[in-house]
Amino acid sequence: MRADLHLHTSASDGLRSPREVVEHMRKLGVELVSLTDHDSVDGLAEGEETCKELGMKFVPGIEISAHSKGEIHILGYNIDYKNPSFCEEIAKVKSLRRERNLLIGEKLAALGVSLDLDFSADGLGRMVIARRMVEKGCVKDVQDAFNRYLGPEGAAYADTRRISPLEAVRLITSFGGIAVLAHPKKYLQQKTLRLLVEGLRPFGLKGIETYYPTHSKDETETIAAIADRYGLVRTGGSDYHGDEDKPFEYRPSPSTLRALGVR
Repeated sequence: MRADLHLHTSASDGLRSPREVVEHMRKLGVELVSLTDHDSVDGLAEGEETCKELGMKFVPGIEISAHSKGEIHILGYNIDYKNPSFCEEIAKVKSLRRERNLLIGEKLAALGVSLDLDFSADGLGRMVIARRMVEKGCVKDVQDAFNRYLGPEGAAYADTRRISPLEAVRLITSFGGIAVLAHPKKYLQQKTLRLLVEGLRPFGLKGIETYYPTHSKDETETIAAIADRYGLVRTGGSDYHGDEDKPFEYRPSPSTLRALGVR
């Protein structure tokens, strides 16, 4: 079964609606999808309904943007996303994200960068800000925006209070979800992946995003070995945002499908 378990929609910083993302994945031959918007479950109901119409498998998801000496993203699968208590907790996470975005807006304004954006809007993220900077001719491309302004070394980077990775794992787990460490390549390069896994596993970390478009064969094998060593589920996704078709094909193992509750 071909799958993509890391997809973004217009509910966060993606360009396409949940329906459009699901329909696009169907055209690519994907049979199982998970929508994993940043700090938002607003697109899940539409995505789930579209999957039912098209005869596709669906796993409700989210990507929580946590922070600990830098951004650490935690994917959550099979969360009880309609639970009012969960939605209340996610609203708190969104509030922290909004504060970060407002500070970025203030810093950009002080640098003379005018983007005509509502920095308090739901779903706004650094990717949206970067795209607008490209549109306005402030930078040559998205990577340039992150290098010069939005990344950790950028002039408008905002290091505000954010939910911690441990809190993110606990939140996902407490509402019946499967917590997975997203795009771990950078931790592998920083030689902190094992330390991160060992720190989060006792609090409910269940998987590592092993298969990802920018992972080399050697990196994938190393990450897979770490997942196996710690008894973690291997997941995979393209991190699709709607403006690219990354060369990516992933077929989950039977054990991963069982962990995600897919039959």
